[in-house]
Amino acid sequence: MRRIATTLMLAVSLLLTLAPAATATAAADAGLTVTARWALLSDAPATAVLVGQYTCGPFPGGVPDRGVIDLSLNQQVNGATRRGIGYLTPTVCDGTPQWYAAGVSTVDGTAFRRASATWSASGYVEGGGGLQHGSVPPTAIQIR
Repeated sequence: MRRIATTLMLAVSLLLTLAPAATATAAADAGLTVTARWALLSDAPATAVLVGQYTCGPFPGGVPDRGVIDLSLNQQVNGATRRGIGYLTPTVCDGTPQWYAAGVSTVDGTAFRRASATWSASGYVEGGGGLQHGSVPPTAIQIR
């Protein structure tokens, strides 16, 4: 587990220094947005890591009371769809972009491949500033 975390941190650091990849942004409904800049195949091939940013709030104290953003990653391999799910829990909602790296694992344990895929997201945050929703329709991304 420690090796995966170290590898992930190194990969994210390296990718942040490279030219930005194509991103998609959630249609903001009162402040919640989410992007995915990269999808990285992890050491466990049935898991890919989505790396991007979310923005929410601002809420008093910069912290939401509750919230979750559900993530999905789908990939066509030999005519079959590999479906992966994951989530992230927003912890900072001060109106500024926050980086995240979230694992998305296939439902049936089959391996993702380094190739094109689509990702999507849907979620909410709630706090002293009210309720905010956001979603991203299926959007192209490359698993690296």
